[in-house]
Amino acid sequence: MQVTELNLFPIKSTRAYKVAQAFVQPQGLNFDREFMITEPDGTFITARKEQMLYRLSAFPISTGIVIRDDQGEQAVALYQDFAKCDSSEVWGTYFPSWIAGETVNQWLSEKLGRPVQLRWLGEKSQRTVANFGDHPLSFADSNPLLLVSEKSLEQVQKWSPVPISMEQFRGNIVIDGNVAFEEEQWRKIQIGEVKFTFSQCCTRCILITRDVQTLELDPKAEPFRTLKQQHTNEKGKPIFGIHLVPENSGVIRVGDFISILE
Repeated sequence: MQVTELNLFPIKSTRAYKVAQAFVQPQGLNFDREFMITEPDGTFITARKEQMLYRLSAFPISTGIVIRDDQGEQAVALYQDFAKCDSSEVWGTYFPSWIAGETVNQWLSEKLGRPVQLRWLGEKSQRTVANFGDHPLSFADSNPLLLVSEKSLEQVQKWSPVPISMEQFRGNIVIDGNVAFEEEQWRKIQIGEVKFTFSQCCTRCILITRDVQTLELDPKAEPFRTLKQQHTNEKGKPIFGIHLVPENSGVIRVGDFISILE
């Protein structure tokens, strides 16, 4: 089995930034979900409700990030302009983050049609992973990385009444796989220089029903409905992909083989 794709999401819930190799840090892939768009009070905003986020792409540069919309308009957020720190929130966890300068926030507010802010984790995340001690976490929902399998996608497509794509599942690491859902049995793996520990299967939500081309939510809630019927955890929640926690830092690349350690 090999890695077939690596994806960063520099700003939470925006478009993927595809790379051929990535440096893995304790909190996940370098540049992955280091930024997040929030309400003025720091509450996170996601593409579950905000279609506009899927119209935005983020490109890391040495001094910050460039944000572009699908019409080619852009704004530049520089690290040096994140001067104010305040509380932010993701799924009920509260932690400090840095607020972008007014120019960038105004640009994003115009795109979303209401006041919003861009937040940055800072040089060191002050958020941690549940059940993993003091392990740092980015603005990701619950864990540092998400691994998904093309073989598992093939099985879901067989079940699903509508065409689906891997992009809808927003994995960081995409692998080819041998058998559908075999990844859910792994407890420790190695890719490239990095060892990973299994954290949990990824429970899915309505976000996977958003078409990455039309940006609309599927009217019949597919493939969420299919997963709900065909593939769930012990609590009856639909699952696809696995969350991983890195044991060390290092480089992983497209083409790397997956070693099952446990």
